[in-house]
Amino acid sequence: MKVLLATGNHPRHKYLIRLLKETGFLNAIIIEKRENFIPSPPENLDNITKTYFLTHFEERNQAEVEVFDSKINEVDIENRLEILPGEINHQKTIDFVAKNQPDILITFGIGILHRNFLSIAPKEIWNVHGGLSPWYKGTITHFWPSYHLQPQYTGCTIHYINSKIDAGAIIHQTPAVLEYNDGLHQLSCKSLKIGLEAIVPLLNLISKSKSIKAVNQKTTGKLWLKKDWTPQHLKLIYGLYEDKIVNAYLEGELVQSKPQLIQQKI
Repeated sequence: MKVLLATGNHPRHKYLIRLLKETGFLNAIIIEKRENFIPSPPENLDNITKTYFLTHFEERNQAEVEVFDSKINEVDIENRLEILPGEINHQKTIDFVAKNQPDILITFGIGILHRNFLSIAPKEIWNVHGGLSPWYKGTITHFWPSYHLQPQYTGCTIHYINSKIDAGAIIHQTPAVLEYNDGLHQLSCKSLKIGLEAIVPLLNLISKSKSIKAVNQKTTGKLWLKKDWTPQHLKLIYGLYEDKIVNAYLEGELVQSKPQLIQQKI
């Protein structure tokens, strides 16, 4: 079974590359260059919000390095295509997919696929979404659960791709990893890691059964866009809760409802 992975170049993406390479599933790879992991703060921020902004992205970088291993370098895959942001639907990318004819195409951390790309993709095309659909679709979906005081709704969804964002039939979901004294980014990275580690068992499952049962999403849920987020949202995380929202949940201060996840037996 040939797998083509289309992903980014941050530590989390390299972690999945290594998992697939080590298990022999990875046949070809598309790597999309991602944005700088620690951006500069907007100039109009007050001093307190600027401090929260810098703290937020520095701690995100630290958690990413710790959880996904800073020593992971690019895995040596000869059959690869490196692209810039916005080039995922270019003809050179489409030609690369068509040339390799993968049995399964997995996407993780890339731009939205257009109809011209989807028309040549295999039937089995999975997306790894760092959020629990349908509650948290779109972008920054490991931030919003904690902001809404629902850290238990952090998680990962592996789903089929259709014409709408993060709305395809769900193959498998993994839950939040809630550990005392973990901040927002430890929660995010640890929860995503177990989602990534579910990919290989799912590939083993489909390679044996030749099919996998997925569940259609029954509600539209909420689609979060980049423009929904502002640095001022950080005041709740770092000011009011001092990045201890996981502790607040584990100590029973927050609503204890849990999401009903869709999971394969792997």
